[in-house]
Amino acid sequence: MRTFAKQTKLAFILAMCAVGATETLAQGSGVANATVTPDPNQVKGAAIIQQMLKRNSERTAALERYTSERTYSLDYSGTGGEHHAEVKVHAEYTRPERKHLTIVAESGSKFLCEKVLRKLVEGEQEASEGNNRNQISLGPENYTAVLIGEETPDWPGVTPGVKAWVLRVTPKIDNKFTYAGRIWISEDDFAIMRILAEPAKNPSFWLNHASMDMRYIRHGDLWLPGKNISSSHIKIGGEAKMTIDYGTYPVVAASPVRSTVETAEVQAQSAKVMNASLSER
Repeated sequence: MRTFAKQTKLAFILAMCAVGATETLAQGSGVANATVTPDPNQVKGAAIIQQMLKRNSERTAALERYTSERTYSLDYSGTGGEHHAEVKVHAEYTRPERKHLTIVAESGSKFLCEKVLRKLVEGEQEASEGNNRNQISLGPENYTAVLIGEETPDWPGVTPGVKAWVLRVTPKIDNKFTYAGRIWISEDDFAIMRILAEPAKNPSFWLNHASMDMRYIRHGDLWLPGKNISSSHIKIGGEAKMTIDYGTYPVVAASPVRSTVETAEVQAQSAKVMNASLSER
């Protein structure tokens, strides 16, 4: 049991960092100027990110309140056998950017609930705080973004036919909140639809691989977390999978999103530039 405890604690340092970081990123705040480089796809990537940050700032300003009933579940297989744990969490968000998470029920392994899932919830709360949001921001001060293509996503919860730009993001700084991988940004309204990534900094010597798949769902003009799946492989043996289902958001209150640029104009201009860029590749 001592070995099992050591392994599972290490395995989910990643999940504690990744989940809190990505939710704050989706709501994003702050606008930064893109850095012009000789690589045209990097220039296009920076332009898309700049528009995403601007629109996210407008969405954050419009969002007044939401509630959701979340399920955090953990499955571990390795030294010590197979173990499962689950906690139910009531989440409340109120403007300006105040989030409160309350654990309302627990089941399964008491150790995993106490040492992993509770720590995960605490880490998400930590990531939502002001100083940490600055480290998470997907702006040019933290990341380099390169446009690598376009897709029409077909996963559950996505509006059929909506296209997305696919960007490769590389962090300029390595800390527990940054990651490297791909992101999908909606061509319809410059919102992050999905993040598929690995941590920029390995959270532990004992992990040889960790990954995160975060997907968002649309509620009117807003995008909120939908599901997060984080997995880890431990060097001395063991696989761990964390799943967070963010629920259906029975309460979402928001004022109209007021963009400084007309949506149709943005879409037309961006589509023209991106199609020209992609046709040259």
